[in-house]
Amino acid sequence: MQRGPAIRLFRVVVGLAGVLLSGGLAAANSPSHAVTLDTLSPLASASELTSRLLSPVTQDRIVKFRQRVDFSLQEQTIALGEEPFELFVPEPDANGKYGLMVFIWPADDIQVPHDWWKVFRDRHIIYVASRRSSNSENIFDRRVPLALHGYEYVRSRYALDPERVYIGGFSGGSRTAQRTAMAYPDVFRGVFLAGGSDALGGKSGFTLPSDTLSRLMQGRTRFVFSTGGNDSPNRSKDARTRKNLEMLCMQGVRQVPQNGVEHWVPDGRGFDRSMDAMERPVQENEHARECYAKLDERIRSQLDEVVTKIEGGNLEEAGDLLARVDALYGGLAGPRSVELSRTIAEKAGLYELP
Repeated sequence: MQRGPAIRLFRVVVGLAGVLLSGGLAAANSPSHAVTLDTLSPLASASELTSRLLSPVTQDRIVKFRQRVDFSLQEQTIALGEEPFELFVPEPDANGKYGLMVFIWPADDIQVPHDWWKVFRDRHIIYVASRRSSNSENIFDRRVPLALHGYEYVRSRYALDPERVYIGGFSGGSRTAQRTAMAYPDVFRGVFLAGGSDALGGKSGFTLPSDTLSRLMQGRTRFVFSTGGNDSPNRSKDARTRKNLEMLCMQGVRQVPQNGVEHWVPDGRGFDRSMDAMERPVQENEHARECYAKLDERIRSQLDEVVTKIEGGNLEEAGDLLARVDALYGGLAGPRSVELSRTIAEKAGLYELP
């Protein structure tokens, strides 16, 4: 008898039951209230999103495309007065400051677990979440911008402690939160990941921002993995993601086990433990400098291999290797990656160098 599919189906049903139960309790007793977006973040402009979310080679190709075609990007993709958000504001801390958690859900009707509110109260953390940022929405046009606009809405009204500004999500929302945190490490000090994460490179589309932002992320961003202990597929993905981040010398990678939890967020006690990990500043470990040096050498060596292939006339192989380097290392491989991309394109007759 094949019991695997039946067991997985049972776990999904149990997880959904937990979502509905928690949602019902929260909906009936939620201390949050609805607000409408009335301010836009400059961090969500087309130019900012392009420079932070896309790899250097992709950015350069967009510039080349725009030089050939009369094409312009819409500067802001979200309209004022049309976007509902959920907001919860506790009392400030003794210094009159607040922390902030921008949260991204995979569906618009999921409610905050009721026992999370005490965590937000006790830690003086404001909670804000778009109510129209589900997995069906476009990540570049809506999900990432909405998270940034939610941050701006709160930042413009309340005295935030910049060292306690976080982003988090569940399932597909967790992946979006991860992408946003990695693109904006100068804004978000940490990311709470429950039930979903992706390694960089490949089909995920994740890459690193500029060298300056990536170096900042390596030494400051807290990646708190908090997937349910019974959510086996996502636990396996989390393990690959953690290994990937550690290979990229991220010093703040942390795991908070949530035993017995299916594909759902932790309860209040588990969430509080996750926030303990989130609130703890990153301390550079004893192997950090060695890791940075090896990473830089690995990138340099692979770009040297691209040069060798170009000089040998193997432009297709050079392009394939450069694409992998660009996707995995992003801004850490620039600007040399861009220069090599232009060289390959020129030799292939795609366009002339300026």
